[in-house]
This record gives sequence, C-alpha cells and structure tokens, in this order.
Amino acid sequence: VVACKTLHGCIVLHYDYTVAADRSIDLTVRFERQGTLPPLPCLGITAVLPRRYDCLTYYGRGPHDNYPDRHASAPIGLWQSTVTEQYVHYPRPQDSGNHDDTAYLELTDATGSGWRFSCVDRPFSFTAIPYSVAHLYATAHDCDLQADADHLYLHLDAAVMGLGNSSCGPGVLTKYAIAEGDHVLRVKIDPRKHLRK
Repeated sequence: VVACKTLHGCIVLHYDYTVAADRSIDLTVRFERQGTLPPLPCLGITAVLPRRYDCLTYYGRGPHDNYPDRHASAPIGLWQSTVTEQYVHYPRPQDSGNHDDTAYLELTDATGSGWRFSCVDRPFSFTAIPYSVAHLYATAHDCDLQADADHLYLHLDAAVMGLGNSSCGPGVLTKYAIAEGDHVLRVKIDPRKHLRK
C-alpha cells in the first residue's frame, strides 16, 4: 500500500501482484481517493524499461495519440510503431502519446524479446515515450529536449482525463473528467522471447 498525499487529501494505491514460474505477473492496482483532490490528469502507474524495447505493437485506439474527448479520429485496431515515434513534439514539452481502450501492448527489442501487457477485465490507457514526466516539465522548449538514451517510460492508466480546450476555450467537460470513487487497473504482464525471425 502506497499513499500519495496532497494538502487536503490523498490517493492510496493498493498493489496486489502474483509472479508465476514462467515470469508472468498478474497485477491489480486499486486507486482509493480520500479527502479533497484537484482535478486529476490520470490514475495509473509508471514502469521504467530499458531503452532497447523500442518496438511497439498494440491493440487499441490509434494510430495517433487520443484521449477520452478525442476518439472520433482514432479507431480501435492493431497498430505498430516505435516508442521514439510516440512523442508529439509540441513547442513546449508536455504529456502526449496516450492511447485509450487498449486490450494489449507489446514492447520488444529488434529480436522480438520483451514484454506484453494485457488487460484482464477492462481496457486501459497507455503512453510509452523516451522522456520522464519530470524531464518534460523541466524543459522549456522542444528544441532543448533530449531523449533518455537508457530508458523508456511506460504509463499504464486505469483512468485518463480528456484534454478540453483550455488554451482557447472551455476546460474538460464533466463527462470526460475522471469520475469520483475508486478506480482499478488489472494487467497481465508476460515475457516475450524472440518472436521475430
């Protein structure tokens, strides 16, 4: 159990995981909201993986990034890309590359070795980019942004807030905000070994 505290509330994360003999992992994370919290951009976890797992295959919304209020142009399908290609280079570095309604994703190296992340009972959202959130927010201009040479950052989310239009209009509509109450992320993680020839 881990608690992430704010001034007037906190989010308590309840982790429950089982590691099998074949190295697969059944992971359940329950996000319990307590007290008064500001609007949350997402509820999820982050995994830091070796940078060599740059090959991305996923079944979800794509091929471009999408959010709860940006689904019309992003059909559900099987998509292939790279982690390098997932980041959107806005003038000011910021979060990007989210994919909603994901049934599974695979991150592998050039030989096909890597990991598969599959939903258990409901689809999840994910982002896989070569930048940490801290690095993005510490860099003022896209031209100064340098990818992490050693790691990639995989975000698996039980819930994601829509984008809204706050730069030149209203913010996120209530139906695209993260709903009150607890949220649960359930994922099966399987090792992938030399899938490609």
